[in-house]
Amino acid sequence: MKQRNEEADADAGTLRLSMDAKATVKVGPFARGGKSRVATSAADHDFDPAATVTPVGIFLPSSDELFVYGVTSKVTSDCLVDRLVDWWETVKERFADITTLVINLDNGPESHSRRTQFMQRLVEFAQRSHLTIRLAYYPPYHESRTTRLSGAGAFWSIIGMGPCSIRSRP
Repeated sequence: MKQRNEEADADAGTLRLSMDAKATVKVGPFARGGKSRVATSAADHDFDPAATVTPVGIFLPSSDELFVYGVTSKVTSDCLVDRLVDWWETVKERFADITTLVINLDNGPESHSRRTQFMQRLVEFAQRSHLTIRLAYYPPYHESRTTRLSGAGAFWSIIGMGPCSIRSRP
């Protein structure tokens, strides 16, 4: 994985990103043990949250940029690809010279390459956007390290494994 990431980072026509969903957060007057400069009150229990939000992030290691989406539905294969498409629509003009996306994924149940819905949606995205998409999966619990994202106040797990490619048709 390290070699593939270095190759992607060295290629001017390739953009590497990492995509992941984190733990669902309950929304409401709940204490999480943080510090506050003003008096706050919290509920004794978090049995009845007003909502739940799952952060789905897209991280660009080359520019240390993090894009976070708050997902209120279940995180599915469709949800992940929808976030990728939304993100690409907002940045595609900025990355007009990019022909290939290398996407680092955690090999979870929503983004596994054997997940036919995930692969179908990525193929459709590659065809519409005229991009080549290479998937690089992290092995579970292998040589893991956590990198603190500067200015983001979040943690992102980075681990490494082999690729899968989806090529668009011209």
